[in-house]
Amino acid sequence: MKRIAMTALALAAAMLHFNAWGADAPPVAEVKTAAGAYAKQLKSALQEAMSQGGPEAGIVACSEKAGRIGAEASRQTGWAIRRVTARARNPLDMPDGFEQATLGQFEREIAGGKEDASRYEVVEEGGVRYARFMKAIRIEAVCLTCHGGGEVAPGVAKRLSELYPHDPARGYKLGDLRGALSIKIKLD
Repeated sequence: MKRIAMTALALAAAMLHFNAWGADAPPVAEVKTAAGAYAKQLKSALQEAMSQGGPEAGIVACSEKAGRIGAEASRQTGWAIRRVTARARNPLDMPDGFEQATLGQFEREIAGGKEDASRYEVVEEGGVRYARFMKAIRIEAVCLTCHGGGEVAPGVAKRLSELYPHDPARGYKLGDLRGALSIKIKLD
């Protein structure tokens, strides 16, 4: 699985360089390919860790491997690829202004019944143009193992409290917005 995801990222990066899109934003299909490969690889790493070491191993996979997978995807594509959330355990996952506004938009869309929220546009930040893509991350059943309320097992809750004494990332329900996958592509 990891090899397939990394191949998809490399293909997306190669397509971008081959197309030489310059100052124009890459087609959304290419950005979605990279986003999908990142999400698939992260989910696979989480499931593998949990199957081998239980929920406690999932905590490590979610916190440590996500950054490594994002860094590798960024290295291959040249894009900044990361997860963001308004209720971050890791300060590196805190959203910037664009991401915060988009998370608010996603909250409203999901509350209105939208199943799959995403956004792609070109913005100017500090005199530089960027293509920005975000895709909502919704709470799935497996997420409740560490991000739920009463369903978080005592051992998991204890470990989370040790790692994150002021943890804002609990109490979610199935389908809630957890955060978003964010891709930032410098155009200028």
